Amino acid sequence: MTTAIIGAGNIGSRLATNLVAGGEQVLLAARDLTSAQLLADSLGDRATAVTVDEAVDKADVIVLAVWLDVTKELLAQYGDRLAGKILVDPSNPIAPDGNGGFVKTIGAEESSGLLLAGLLPEGAALVKAFGTLSADTLSAASRRSPRPAVGFYAADDAAAGATVARLITAAGFDPVRVGGLDQSIRIEVFGDLHEYGALGRAVNSTEAFAVLPPLTAADRFEIFEQLTLHQRRIDNDASRGSADAYVDLYWPEAAFTVHDLRTQTFYGPEGLKNLYDYAHSVFPLEKWFHEVGWFEIEGGGDSAVVSWRWRVNWKEGNEGVVSSGTYQDRFERRDGVWKVIERVSDIDPNWPAALFQPYVGRQDELFTAS
Repeated sequence: MTTAIIGAGNIGSRLATNLVAGGEQVLLAARDLTSAQLLADSLGDRATAVTVDEAVDKADVIVLAVWLDVTKELLAQYGDRLAGKILVDPSNPIAPDGNGGFVKTIGAEESSGLLLAGLLPEGAALVKAFGTLSADTLSAASRRSPRPAVGFYAADDAAAGATVARLITAAGFDPVRVGGLDQSIRIEVFGDLHEYGALGRAVNSTEAFAVLPPLTAADRFEIFEQLTLHQRRIDNDASRGSADAYVDLYWPEAAFTVHDLRTQTFYGPEGLKNLYDYAHSVFPLEKWFHEVGWFEIEGGGDSAVVSWRWRVNWKEGNEGVVSSGTYQDRFERRDGVWKVIERVSDIDPNWPAALFQPYVGRQDELFTAS
C-alpha cells in the first residue's frame, strides 16, 4: 500500500525518517511544498515530495501530521476523495497554558480521535496512532534494543488497524491495540497511556500489558490451543478443505513472514493458502510432521504476543528432529475470539538445506493449489 504523510513538522518528519529506515516508500506533502521537498531530499530515494492533492489521490494510507484544526479543514476540503482511504490521526490538541506548561485546546474529557471520527467522510477509516510519544522520543525510541518500545493505536476498523500496525512495526515499534476509537483519549496527551500522562515514558510490551486488563486463564488456554491447532492443521492433506481450516486460524488481514530456505511474506487468505501449498510441495506430508515446543504468552486487553518453538520431524529413515525454529506471533481478540494477526517464523541455524533442496528444486512440479 502507498503511504503519504501530510505535514513536514516535528511529528511528520520524525515518522517519515523512521518509516524510510524501516524500508517503506513514503509520499511527503505539505502546504508549503518546499518543506516537503527538503525533507524528501534528506531521506533519499524512498521518499518523494508531492502536493497535498497528489497525496490524497495516490495514497492508500494518509497520516495527517498536522494540527487538529488543519485536519478538520482537510476532511472538509477533500470529502468524497477520501473514500477508501485509511486516515491516521496522531494529533494532540494542546497550547501553552502561560505558566510554562500546556493545556488541551478541547475539553479535558474530549478526544481528538473521536471528534475526527464524527467528521469522517463516508467510506474512509480512521486509526489513532503515532501521537503517543513526543517527537524527540519518536526518534530516540525507534528500533530500541533489546526490547522495542510500544506504539499504541486505536481503531474501529480491523483491516485499517492491521495496516497501520504494520506501519508501526516498520517505524521501529511494537504495535499494541488499546481498543476502538472510543479509547483514543487514553493515547492522547495527558491520557494514561501517553508519554505525557500516567506512563511518563516509552514502554516495552511487557510494561504496556501490565496497565491493560490482564489475560485470563481462559484467554491463555485459547491462545495455546491456537498454537497446537496450527501444527495439526499444517500437517493435514493439501486439499482445499484442509487449507481453509488452516487459514481460519488467522484474521483476514494477517501476514505471515517465513525465513527458511527463502524469505517471503504471505498476506491474507489467498497468501496463506499459497503458504500452505508451498509447505506441502517442499515438505511431503508422508515424510514430515510438526510439533510444538516451549511457548511464552504475554498480553493485555485485546492484544497478546507469543514466542514459541516449532520442530520438524522427518519420518523417512528415522531421522528424528531435523529442523527447528521460533515463531513470533501477535494475536488479536475480536468479539471474544483470539486469532493471529501477524506471525514471523525464524529458522534455527541447523536447517539441513541439502535434505530439502530436491523438493525446493521441484517446487513448481510438486506445487498443487489447494
